[in-house]
Amino acid sequence: MDLTKLIVIAIASALGVLLLRQAKPELAVVVGLVGTILIFLLVMNGLTKIVGSINGIVAQTGLAVELFGSILKIVGIGYLCEIAASICQEAGAKSVADMVILGGKVVIMVLAIPIIQALVDVVLGVLPNG
Repeated sequence: MDLTKLIVIAIASALGVLLLRQAKPELAVVVGLVGTILIFLLVMNGLTKIVGSINGIVAQTGLAVELFGSILKIVGIGYLCEIAASICQEAGAKSVADMVILGGKVVIMVLAIPIIQALVDVVLGVLPNG
């Protein structure tokens, strides 16, 4: 991931949005969305490396792959909901943005249940029967 490209795209998008907001607000939203997509595409390479590293850790530890998969999904949902909420808020739909955040939190909690259960099982397995 080239940080310089990311910064240039971010600044250009922000300036485009700033300049277009008064004259053509609907175009400003599109410019912001295009900038967001371009930055996301740049970041995907780094995310691929992270997933590869986590897969290596899972292979070394022998822990359940499903748990790490759930953790990756949770992180991804958090990022995607944050991006979607920011776009909604930029478009002037704050209540929609708030609902995106709420929906993301609910989905995250549902995905976290197996992780919490696995943690409880480990703790109960360590405790003496008594």
